[in-house]
Amino acid sequence: MTTVFSPDTLNSLWVCIVIALAASSIAISITQGELFAPLRQYAQRFGHMTGHLFQCFFCISHWVVFAGMVFYHPTLTHSGFVLVDWILAGFFTLTLSTLVSGLLFKVLLTGMAKKVRDKEVKEIFAAK
Repeated sequence: MTTVFSPDTLNSLWVCIVIALAASSIAISITQGELFAPLRQYAQRFGHMTGHLFQCFFCISHWVVFAGMVFYHPTLTHSGFVLVDWILAGFFTLTLSTLVSGLLFKVLLTGMAKKVRDKEVKEIFAAK
């Protein structure tokens, strides 16, 4: 009987998931968090593209995922071409990271919109 997922493949899948979640969190924190606002302003001094990198969670997540791939080397496929397998795992991980970041960003926007609506309602009732 053949197995679809060997223990090594399952371990690599787990590593990809962990890298994706960490990259998503790091990217959202750097690009949206108030704590990193000075870093974003500093990056803007080096030019438009550098400034944009630190304001775009999709852009910065590429670098975070690729750094994780360099350290952990997960491979989900075994084509006989290590570089191809590594690139495939990297973009799989990047896709997971992007999905998670998109969900987090949507939650952030929803929370901000609710706060604005609550403030507007309070102002309407305070004016009466």
